[in-house]
Amino acid sequence: MYADDLMSLSASVSGLQQLLDVCALTAKDLYLQFNDKKSYCIIVRPKHKCQPSSVLLSGKPLQWVDSVKYLGITFMSTKVFSVDLNQVRHKFFGCTNSILVHSSGVSELIKLHLMESYCYPVLSYGLECFNLSSSFVNHLNAY
Repeated sequence: MYADDLMSLSASVSGLQQLLDVCALTAKDLYLQFNDKKSYCIIVRPKHKCQPSSVLLSGKPLQWVDSVKYLGITFMSTKVFSVDLNQVRHKFFGCTNSILVHSSGVSELIKLHLMESYCYPVLSYGLECFNLSSSFVNHLNAY
């Protein structure tokens, strides 16, 4: 059995390695194994473009990447912790357009209810965790 959707945070590469070692031992005790093909490392710090030393998970090296998608949110390797919400924005507009195309002749109140029920959750999923700037909120509002 594979263990999926694990997110581990550490202030250093050596600390991350120690954390991954503990996770691997615990997974072994529970008869689980991590899928190294779906496991990645991402770095968030001022020198985010530097290549840190290799990190191993159950003896297999993990790849350092520029972005990683976790629970539908794309985290970016930048100077500060950031997320890429362009995919969320596109899904929101796709959902909105689908409702508008398929609801001709339907009252505006029903269209509003459909958008609040189906589109708003797409846009707002996970956003309460982030302190979004007003310029970014304006970016979400733009077509």
